Amino acid sequence: MKRFYSSFESTSQLFYTFLAVILLGLFTSSSFAQISEGGIPYSFNANINQQVERVTMPAVNVAALLAEDEIEQSKGLPYRFGFPMDVNYNLNNSGTWTNLPGGAKLWRLNIFSSGATTINLIYNDFWLPQGSKFYIYNQNQSEVIGAFTTRNNNENGQFATGLVRGESVILEYYEPANVEAPGIISISTVIHGYKDVFKKIEETDGFGSSGSCNNNVNCPEGAPWANQIRSAAMILTASNSRLCSGSMVNNMRQDLTPYFLTANHCWSGTPATWIIMFNYQSPNCNNIDGPLNYTVQGTTTIAKNADSDFALLLLNTAPPDTYMVHFNGWSAEDVASTSSVGIHHPSGDIKKISWDNDPSSSADYEPSPYLPNSHWKITMWDDGTTEPGSSGSPLFDQNKRLIGQLHGGWASCTSLTADYYGKFAMSWNRGSTPATRLKDWLDPDNTGALILDGWDPTIGDPDTVAPTTIIDLAVVDPTSNSLTLNWTAPMDSSFGGVKVYDIRYSVQPINDSVSFYSAAQFSGIVPDTAGAAQNAVVDQLSFNSTYYFAIRSRDFWNNWSEISNVPTGTTLSAPQLDVSPDSLHLTLDSAATMIETILLSNISANPSTLTYTVGLDNNVYPSNSVSVKLLPVMNESSNLIELDKNENPLKEPRGMSIEGSGGPDLFGYKWIDSDEPNGPTYIWDDISTTGTLATNWVATGSFDPKDEGVAGPYSFGFNFKYYGNIKTQVYISSNGLLVFDMPAANIYTNAQIPGSSAPNDFIAPFWDDLDGTTQGTVHYKAEVDKFIVQFTNWQKYSATSSLTFQIVLYANGRIMFYYNNMNATLTSATVGIENNAGNDGLQIAYNAAYVHNGLAVKFAADPEWLASNTLGGMIYNGNSAAIELTFNSEDYPEGEYSMDVIVNSNDPSSPEIIIPVRMTVSYIVPVELASFTVEQVKNEAVLRWTSATETNNSGFEIEKAIISADKNIKQFQSAGFVKGNGTTTETVSYSFTDKNLNVGRYVYRLKQIDLDGTMEYSPEVEVEITAPDVFALYQNYPNPFNPSTTIEFSLPVKADVNLSIYNTLGELVTSLNAGLMEAGYHQIKFDASRYTSGTYIYRIKVNGGKLFSESKKMLLLK
Repeated sequence: MKRFYSSFESTSQLFYTFLAVILLGLFTSSSFAQISEGGIPYSFNANINQQVERVTMPAVNVAALLAEDEIEQSKGLPYRFGFPMDVNYNLNNSGTWTNLPGGAKLWRLNIFSSGATTINLIYNDFWLPQGSKFYIYNQNQSEVIGAFTTRNNNENGQFATGLVRGESVILEYYEPANVEAPGIISISTVIHGYKDVFKKIEETDGFGSSGSCNNNVNCPEGAPWANQIRSAAMILTASNSRLCSGSMVNNMRQDLTPYFLTANHCWSGTPATWIIMFNYQSPNCNNIDGPLNYTVQGTTTIAKNADSDFALLLLNTAPPDTYMVHFNGWSAEDVASTSSVGIHHPSGDIKKISWDNDPSSSADYEPSPYLPNSHWKITMWDDGTTEPGSSGSPLFDQNKRLIGQLHGGWASCTSLTADYYGKFAMSWNRGSTPATRLKDWLDPDNTGALILDGWDPTIGDPDTVAPTTIIDLAVVDPTSNSLTLNWTAPMDSSFGGVKVYDIRYSVQPINDSVSFYSAAQFSGIVPDTAGAAQNAVVDQLSFNSTYYFAIRSRDFWNNWSEISNVPTGTTLSAPQLDVSPDSLHLTLDSAATMIETILLSNISANPSTLTYTVGLDNNVYPSNSVSVKLLPVMNESSNLIELDKNENPLKEPRGMSIEGSGGPDLFGYKWIDSDEPNGPTYIWDDISTTGTLATNWVATGSFDPKDEGVAGPYSFGFNFKYYGNIKTQVYISSNGLLVFDMPAANIYTNAQIPGSSAPNDFIAPFWDDLDGTTQGTVHYKAEVDKFIVQFTNWQKYSATSSLTFQIVLYANGRIMFYYNNMNATLTSATVGIENNAGNDGLQIAYNAAYVHNGLAVKFAADPEWLASNTLGGMIYNGNSAAIELTFNSEDYPEGEYSMDVIVNSNDPSSPEIIIPVRMTVSYIVPVELASFTVEQVKNEAVLRWTSATETNNSGFEIEKAIISADKNIKQFQSAGFVKGNGTTTETVSYSFTDKNLNVGRYVYRLKQIDLDGTMEYSPEVEVEITAPDVFALYQNYPNPFNPSTTIEFSLPVKADVNLSIYNTLGELVTSLNAGLMEAGYHQIKFDASRYTSGTYIYRIKVNGGKLFSESKKMLLLK
């Protein structure tokens, strides 16, 4: 139920005279609004003490409030979402002042209200001097409102600020030096949001608590109602703790007087502090959250009447043109609509739209009958509904004219029943005074008109000229389930330029309007300004399929362009996921820590991408006993491929990327991006006109320096600590990275991170073969506490694409990447950071899809954000990622613990793989190791260990891992098995030889397995198999032999080897090997089954005998 009837007493003619005087004053004096200038709070980038005073609000009894809400719902009161609390906080009695250079000051106050979903504030005295700025933001700085300035001052000192999500908000006031008078900020009310109506959640869910049958206004079906959608808004009433809906209305003078129509039963509290929130809606058909900052603060009541439940308000400040507000047309004729549309905010949700395809009917307010024919009855919504919070919302007829505002009813997603709208026709002239009717305000010159169409302040005159046709649509970056579209935004001369894209795709050719509209539609892309590079990732496509793409664009006057050019693209094949191991069973002593790795690999033989997520389920482990992170696995084969600069970059090996967040690396850096709920906010501070142009480019080879070169070094103006080392200046590479030392060679081939090969000690927002020779600029800007580098319209090699992105280095060590407009193939770059030794770093992406427009990435060694609950990424075929699990059994009782690691992916044959993980915490040590060692013997690793006692010991599985350039990853594999001695208290010695090893570093561990299958790992031991010091040819074994023998030799360096067999006459019998061989110990088997008994000579020549040559005899006896 939205509302039940309550009585209202009419006011007198005296009120109208008094009100006219007020209105005249409002339009001739300075006005105020919840309108802000944007910007970034001073403290975000300043190197100042971040500790500020916190005031904690009293606990809120949510259960009691919800119980009251149940009672209120039957009384028809406006939807309540918050609980107002009276306070007295001001610049003198609360908060923390910080003195700034030059005499400026900064005041900050942290207001904490436990469990609040939102916090908003009312001020009983508010005045700001010239040059001052006031902001409010949440704890992780992801949501900021302000700056509020002198524009927001009001003679009566009343003010209110809008909603900020979270239970903790920070107020920040910057006051410059030498102001004419100190600022005044006095807070009288804190509203604790106890209903999560403005929460940010996944696209698959709805917002607030509205029912799933509601329709987002920007779904394609809502397009014909785009103007009316822009008129509708949400109201924060009753100390800004309750919600209603309403809409702007036009008047016969069409002078843009900001009249706002809502329901009389929404009228409560102090309208002077009400907040009207426009444009709180999803940008497309998906359930994406909307902005909270399109607000106007303060209203004056003009007229209201309970008979038809209307209230007409005057906004104390007109909405800015940037709000794109529409002023509704209306019909005061008492004529039922043939069909109806309602636009509203159910339960405080993002804006929704409802349709009734049947005629409305004249009725009493049936929930509480009192006046016949006072309302329009919607018997049943055909699509959508209304809910509490929808009260006051407009009802439109088939001509898009407003005919009423919502009073109440029983309709909901689960109740296909009636709603009742107070008639605009009755509100028009039923009242006996201007304070109780509409006509005096909406037809002030008494023209007698009963119908008026809507109007916008900036739309201009209608035209019939369509937007220009898109002619450069292109398909790039194929994955197994997506293709990326690039194009240039078209031009249109009418209001707002191009308003809507209609993007279509099909497996059939698109060559006319019929095939265009028969194709599937892809939504969610908002047109940019004419000439801007745009892109869209079309996902959920089928494997290995060719698709046709086309776009039409529409302007404000519903003129549609011609169909664009029709490019094609083919998705990659299906991936194949391999998980190793497929289960884990660990035995830990009390207070022990163990790290295990599960390798995820895309083993498909065909080009493909594996997209996956990793989650933990059925977890009975004690809290904080298990941590999990994703790590990239170095693909050694990719490092061996280096293309010539003029080769097709699509020949580059593909790699992998991680989504959302990652780390830490060995030093402690972590990263998180703006796609994560706790991630940084994307803020674009364009320095292309305020920064300094980089001009001193120096070539690193024979190419143009803007193709292969660096600019700089440029001084930060502060000490920047990077991997523990102080940096004071940086070089800008033309290939999209920052380096702290002058490169000794070209670096157009991007590499995996970390890697010992040059370059090292770099920061790479987009390391690729880039080229600014023919287009683009690089600017830098040094500020007090940050250094900004901006690539603008920079290109990839061969003069293609347009890339605009930033790197921001902060004095506190934080690093930010911002990607503004990345119109190019984006799957051939490296994104990450690396230290100066090349043995530590964070790789977010290597030759894989990750970067997109509007993305922000933050790196920090002291991250304040929470860990992500969902891990995932993309793996191209032939690559791997590792799930690293760290187990800690400290202070946990003996027993069995279990959980499931669940990997969901786009592998059609294995969309979900469950890896059981079991851990036994035991104080009983099944095998007590007295020693465990390993040593090198030529190209063998000899392991020796001794057990002091054994209990039910089945044996030891020897596990080996190769230590590669990425020392974070150790993927163990079985190297052999040694049988145990069951149960014994005697000392037992064991040994195992791992033979035929290549040069490199190896780590070994013992997996002790009990007779019941449980297992426990030993500490790890490490050995390095080094290359021999000299060339040598060893005696064959066995000797004499029949029919085969092994010949062994050693190479201290990589070389060409020829090994040949001769008889005693010096005649060549056979050649066993000819070719390039790595440094190390080598064995070759000689099978003499075809030869007769006798003495043979085997001879080795290295590099044709120039480096080494030697012969030895062997005896074949049959």
